[in-house]
Amino acid sequence: MCATDSVGGRLVRTRAFRWAVSVLVGLLCGLIAPEAARAAEPARGDACESARLAKARVSTSVEFQHDDRTYTKVVTRLTVDVPPSWPLAQDLLLSEDSRRYIKAMACLTRSEQKKQQRHWAEWRVGNPVVVSKGGRVKVVDKAHSWVDEYRSEIEVGVWSVRTGAERWFVRLQAPPALAGARWERITVDPGKPGAELVKPKSYAGQGATALVWRFEAMRQQKRATEKTAGEVTEKAKESTVPSVTVWLRPSWQRSWAAQNGRLIALGMSTVGTWLWTIVVAVLLLAAARSYGARSAVPTSRQRGTRRNLIAWAWCVVAVDVMTFADDLINPYVQRRSDNRWLDEWILHGHGFALVIVLLLLAFARPPHRIWSAAGLLALLPLAEMKWPERFDLRPLRVAPMDYVHTASDKALAAQTASACCVMAVTLLAFAAAAWRLATDGQLLPESRQNPGTDRVLRLRIALPAVLGATVVIAVCAALAHERSWQRASWLSDPVDAAYGNDHRINLLWDAMWSVSNGQDWIVGYTYLLTAVAVLAALRAWHISSALSPVDRQGDRAERLLFLTFFPVGVGLGGGLPLGVTLPTSVWIPLHMLALYWAVTLFARRSVLAQPLVKSDRPLAVVLGPGVRAELLARARTYRETHAALRRLDQGLFGDQPPVRETEERNLSDLHQWPAGGVLTAPDRLPPKVSVVDAALALGPRDTWWANGSRAARLALIPGLPAAALTTWVWTVRGEAWESTLSDQFGFPGMVLVFVYWMVTWAGAGFVLGALWRVLPGRRGAVKAIPVTLAFALPAGLDALLSWFTGESVSNLALHVSAMLFVLTVTGIAFDLDTFQGERRYWQSRLGLLLSVYQMRYYSLQVAYLVAQIIAMISIWQFFAEPAVTPEPPEGK
Repeated sequence: MCATDSVGGRLVRTRAFRWAVSVLVGLLCGLIAPEAARAAEPARGDACESARLAKARVSTSVEFQHDDRTYTKVVTRLTVDVPPSWPLAQDLLLSEDSRRYIKAMACLTRSEQKKQQRHWAEWRVGNPVVVSKGGRVKVVDKAHSWVDEYRSEIEVGVWSVRTGAERWFVRLQAPPALAGARWERITVDPGKPGAELVKPKSYAGQGATALVWRFEAMRQQKRATEKTAGEVTEKAKESTVPSVTVWLRPSWQRSWAAQNGRLIALGMSTVGTWLWTIVVAVLLLAAARSYGARSAVPTSRQRGTRRNLIAWAWCVVAVDVMTFADDLINPYVQRRSDNRWLDEWILHGHGFALVIVLLLLAFARPPHRIWSAAGLLALLPLAEMKWPERFDLRPLRVAPMDYVHTASDKALAAQTASACCVMAVTLLAFAAAAWRLATDGQLLPESRQNPGTDRVLRLRIALPAVLGATVVIAVCAALAHERSWQRASWLSDPVDAAYGNDHRINLLWDAMWSVSNGQDWIVGYTYLLTAVAVLAALRAWHISSALSPVDRQGDRAERLLFLTFFPVGVGLGGGLPLGVTLPTSVWIPLHMLALYWAVTLFARRSVLAQPLVKSDRPLAVVLGPGVRAELLARARTYRETHAALRRLDQGLFGDQPPVRETEERNLSDLHQWPAGGVLTAPDRLPPKVSVVDAALALGPRDTWWANGSRAARLALIPGLPAAALTTWVWTVRGEAWESTLSDQFGFPGMVLVFVYWMVTWAGAGFVLGALWRVLPGRRGAVKAIPVTLAFALPAGLDALLSWFTGESVSNLALHVSAMLFVLTVTGIAFDLDTFQGERRYWQSRLGLLLSVYQMRYYSLQVAYLVAQIIAMISIWQFFAEPAVTPEPPEGK
């Protein structure tokens, strides 16, 4: 019994022990299995079949292009000759959207073999070229990027570039799948002045600065040195991934340009933008003060435009400070705290944006309906700022100190709608401010329903236009985002669950940043409102009896405002040397001085400055609106008499040929000027000035303002093809097209760039017409030269600065030639418009033009114009290739 119990107890204990051991083993297996699976994953998942790529032949190169560009361009090339034994070789021939193609291409071109491959700094003209020949598949992958961020690591192709304040280094990050491949040639061209340090030592050199490594030759040399008794050590047999690192010290220009992310560089650019605005605002306030010192009692229109000058000067400074302070604060906050979530950024970005809108509306003082519409559009952004959790815009707390941000459909829809609302209300405020300036200065036609009153900004017209523009901008931004996402994630696995979530999160953040970026984009064009404010004041306050707005004896405020208009509405804003806007404010006084110098230097050579024969008074004292009809009649008689004499010389006359002496006496009598006005006795026109020259010198209108307005409208005709050409150069040609496609506001920006150039040409026409009477030359083509020189002189200084900083100056020559072309055509059209009253007597405008210029054929004037067109096309074809980073130009 006892024995039996003893045996049974041992059996029970044995079974219990076995059960305990089984449970323990099970637990250990459960703990070890995941690690074993992870350890076995490379074997299970050497999805790239790296061992089968031992016979692949690989070459790669990287080149740093420093010259004629703001930021250094990095160009890479990878060539892989894949053997037919590689199982994924044929997958490279599949569609570029195929998962198998993506997997195979990632094996050859990415240093980390994972499902999500994102290289945001990498750009490419197209997908890799894949060619199959003789069973082998050859892949050529080209990529490029720009070195434009401080202390950032740029991944482009199989290379990594790290930037520092003084030195950069580039390192080869060979894909693990190609570790055992035959690396035949590796080339690094650091550009001038060359490499400072390399590791390992290069095998050879190429050109002035390029370094070449031939690892297969180096490996064979190593085997030869380690060969003992016909045997090679195991270490020599191993094939390792080549490691190439090159240190370089770029020129100070490229080094400084690559420090955009530093707060000091951001601060200098922000201060430069503020200085430009502050200088213009000071000029506006000085002109307003001079207007207030006039002794005459101002009209209501004059008081309104003067008040607008003062208010807009303060408003535009406040708007620019708010806009670009936002750009300065964001990087500073990112440096201090990396844990700011979406709700905090929304509170910050929406707050600045709505304050800017409030400033513009406060200046515009629109009708109550506009205020109500603006309030409705601002409701959703305000609600997001107040209750972000209701829109899924606040991160979820999964632990006391751990947060996770999600991108639900609700959050994406809310933020997209909010960004559109901010864009719409900003456009509405911008339009309201422009309307206020234009109507107070009578720059818009009067109301048809209520003659004698200004037009009112109608909500039923403004709101649909603003909403339509917002929808177009939003669609373009969405397309640009999708293109940028596809560019960066083209080797990511689209079926993986993380792909869709990451895509939505990226789109959500883009929608959030579009609020700040959109305001920067729109506020960049507030210079248009400044130009409207200047024109409104000039229209209301101009002195009609003045010969030109820059007369030394004229009004100081008028002269100051007109000279201010030239850099604001016509002159180039100056380049951005090394990506910094600090010097841009210098171009304002440069343009003003250039225009003033071009006018005053040649003022004595103008037709109206020539003295009369007897009284020695300038011709301007006797020519005015009251004698226009008589002068045009004499000019017609003068041309007809010359035509009769020309026919007489050629034997082309009727039965009774004219008597030459009589005709010559008639011509001489036309130069006699009767007494009247300031002349107490008859006088005679200057010997080198004909009555046709005198009529053309007056222009088609009676005041300089009317002449300027007429010339501005005439300049729109030649300005149209010129604006199309310059817009093409800025946004389409060369590398600029890549920037336009990828920028959030690239396509809408093309429209504003076109508007920018149309305003430039129209403004140049206004300057030409306003100065018409004091410009030298007897024909419009000659009068265009001084204004073009005033435009070209600052452009030449800008080109000199760009040459010093090693940046491209190619487009400046095109801009100057286009300006000369537009002003030449405008000047010829202006001459034709002076004799527009005779248009009904001629079959075509060309016949009238030939009669005015007293030409029988297309002589020097037409040849001069054709030569300009040929020169402009030649410059565009050979010299206007832009070298830009993916940042399109915006405004002044």
